[in-house]
Amino acid sequence: MTKHLPEEVRRQQILDAARRCFVDKGYFPTRIDDIAAIAGLSKGGIYFHFGSKKEIFEALVQQEYEESTEFLEKIASSKEDYKQIFMDMAKHYLESFGKKPDHTRFFMVMGEMAGRDESVRKLLAALQNRYAEVVAKIIQAGIDSGSLKPVDPKAAATVLKGIIDAVEGYTALGVDMDMENLLSTGLEMVISGLVKNPDELNF
Repeated sequence: MTKHLPEEVRRQQILDAARRCFVDKGYFPTRIDDIAAIAGLSKGGIYFHFGSKKEIFEALVQQEYEESTEFLEKIASSKEDYKQIFMDMAKHYLESFGKKPDHTRFFMVMGEMAGRDESVRKLLAALQNRYAEVVAKIIQAGIDSGSLKPVDPKAAATVLKGIIDAVEGYTALGVDMDMENLLSTGLEMVISGLVKNPDELNF
């Protein structure tokens, strides 16, 4: 008999199982039965929480972006040192990519689905835009305070997101990278380009 768990815990159990299936099999070959087997639930148990495989996929996509934007909002509200904010961002993502290989590989699945399904493409575009808006607000606040150079905040945010996505993609592909060197070089480029008169860069 399946142990009763709070709905939030059960939903996460299903999402984790689905991510594993999507990464291992791909979206289209994955069946609800496959997700149920990994989650240790019946097929009906999956449908109790989600109406379809696509709904599960979209919930995973939403979760990926929500976790990322929540992190950004948290560090932005707790610090006024923009050099430190960018350092924390870079360290967070590089550590996350290394510790959560399923998440980086799911990034590739999202890209594949965006090329095949218009609704997924629109969802990803909307979420990317929302993420860029969060970063743009952080940059604009830095410009207003005189800490950052007067750049176009949305454009700068889009470039930063592009760098993050590129590193995540390389990680998913298994590209051999010196993470320590990547971190220091990337930070020097970003901080020198955005922070006004940065102090000596020690990474």
